[in-house]
Amino acid sequence: MKKAYAKERSAVLRRFGFWVLIALLASGTALFSACAGNGAAPADEGTVAKDEPLLNTAKKLVVGHNLNYFPVIVAQEKGFFKEEFGDEVTVETPRFASGPAQNEAVTAGQLDLANMGDLPTVQVWANNVDIKVISYLWDLPKGYSMVAHPDSGIETLADIKGKRIATILGSNHHKLLLKFLASQGLTPDDIQMTNLPIGDAVTSLREGLIDAITVDEPILSQLQSDGFVEVSTAEGYDRIFCVVYGRSAYLEQNPDIVARYLKTINKTNKWIDENPDEAVRIVAEYMGSDDLEGTKKIYQSKNWITGVDQSLIDTLNETIQFSMDEGLITRTDLNAEDLVTDEYVKAAGLQ
Repeated sequence: MKKAYAKERSAVLRRFGFWVLIALLASGTALFSACAGNGAAPADEGTVAKDEPLLNTAKKLVVGHNLNYFPVIVAQEKGFFKEEFGDEVTVETPRFASGPAQNEAVTAGQLDLANMGDLPTVQVWANNVDIKVISYLWDLPKGYSMVAHPDSGIETLADIKGKRIATILGSNHHKLLLKFLASQGLTPDDIQMTNLPIGDAVTSLREGLIDAITVDEPILSQLQSDGFVEVSTAEGYDRIFCVVYGRSAYLEQNPDIVARYLKTINKTNKWIDENPDEAVRIVAEYMGSDDLEGTKKIYQSKNWITGVDQSLIDTLNETIQFSMDEGLITRTDLNAEDLVTDEYVKAAGLQ
């Protein structure tokens, strides 16, 4: 009986102690509010939850991008990021060869924001990396084109069976090639598929080591001028676009920094529209290219967008379904409604 009574008494005291603690916290909060309202000193720091994260305290923002991503390059080279953030935040913009390469850096925690196509974005999300898509970077109306060697025997998509075709596995080039195959009732087993970076793929095509690749500007125009065959654009087969996504931890802890970044990208897009020739020179120099006309075609071929819309969500859901159908991802519980957020473009005043 004594043990039971002691046990019950202990439980009561624990409950009573809990409510006393709540009452003390409440009175402390009220006292703090009253003091603050009178201009007096704040309450003792012990009343503040020490584990509550401080917002917008990051000193650095690391943004990955691929080749010729105009606003990211121009904003860095023109000092627009410096104008926006001053010495508060240092913006770094490392360049990558492809979306999958950026995914590796994000997974390793080396990037805060990434810019890439929908397929690698869906793949990294399906691999349980906690990210959110916060904006478009660009949309490419006609998408990539398949270009074939003039001696390959490929004139239309109906001719690609059995041919040697290079792509970048896990990229939007890969997705487009799979859609081209499906349109002809074919699978990857019906061609000789080779995984090559775009530079190596172009070299191999010119040397006749492969029969076809998928490219966009300026490589498309360069190859066409040398007699290579444009077999098909992506129009009607796949939508090609680039999104901006961020690591959720960084986004949640630094919402103002991310909104100001998007605001700067939007400002840069407007500046480029008004100063296209200077922007082309900046990007060409950054890329180590003297092909100003080709660089200009890259800019003109894309719509540079800061924002999100329902079409983005719908297209990402199509990519999710495509990736499941093709066995590129194994998760079946993904919905782009959970991936895309308009929180940061709204905070930037862009939607």
